[in-house]
Amino acid sequence: MTIREAVERSRSHIEKCEPSFGKRVGAWYSELMSKKIPVLIYCSTRTPQEQEELYAQGRTKAGRKVTNARGIPPQSLHIDQGKGSHAIDYVPLARTSTNDLIPSWEDDQTYSICQKIAEKHQLRHLDWEQPHLEDANISGWRELVSPQKQEVNNQKVSLVSKRPWSSR
Repeated sequence: MTIREAVERSRSHIEKCEPSFGKRVGAWYSELMSKKIPVLIYCSTRTPQEQEELYAQGRTKAGRKVTNARGIPPQSLHIDQGKGSHAIDYVPLARTSTNDLIPSWEDDQTYSICQKIAEKHQLRHLDWEQPHLEDANISGWRELVSPQKQEVNNQKVSLVSKRPWSSR
């Protein structure tokens, strides 16, 4: 893979993100590229069915577990709830002797650098899913599944403060 191919593929995934999240991912990606840290964003949006397939891996299908998030109900920030995804998966790229770029899945040092830079852009990494970054402005998947519930929780008012005579 060439750097141009990696950038084009990564940019196409950034475009599938929710706009404000995608803007922060784009800034993170640009910062990495300016520091000569090549990465490939290989996943942004998934369907609930695709997420279920990943969840089954290592459970009811062969392979190792790769996620703790179900697809149904949508427990992954990769699942588009109507405005784009709120998560990406990426991998650092390493140069071969022929100057091609290949995924470097075990490059813990580069993952660590990428995660540190991601924090500046309000992107959260998960300890158990190294190639994953998600929107740090969202508390989790439940916020996207039931935004009405979040609004109700934010509007709750204490009865004690409104009625000081009530029992405590």
